[in-house]
Amino acid sequence: GYPNWSRDGTFLCFDNLSTSEPAVLRVGISDGKIEPAASLKNVRRAGGAFAAWSGLALDDAPLVLRDTGTQEIYALDWQAP
Repeated sequence: GYPNWSRDGTFLCFDNLSTSEPAVLRVGISDGKIEPAASLKNVRRAGGAFAAWSGLALDDAPLVLRDTGTQEIYALDWQAP
């Protein structure tokens, strides 16, 4: 994923999707301590070019892209005026 600084600069947040326990983690800059910020265990991540994107909201809550399904496909016939 993409590392992100907390708003106050005390933590660096990132996700560890390559493990058996996917989560958003944060590492304290002053002490190097790694702690979980949010579990991603039951989150179905999106596919494609931006699948690994993650970020932080204004309150430092983790943001990730998830797949909500793409089961509905529509075909439209359109004729320009």
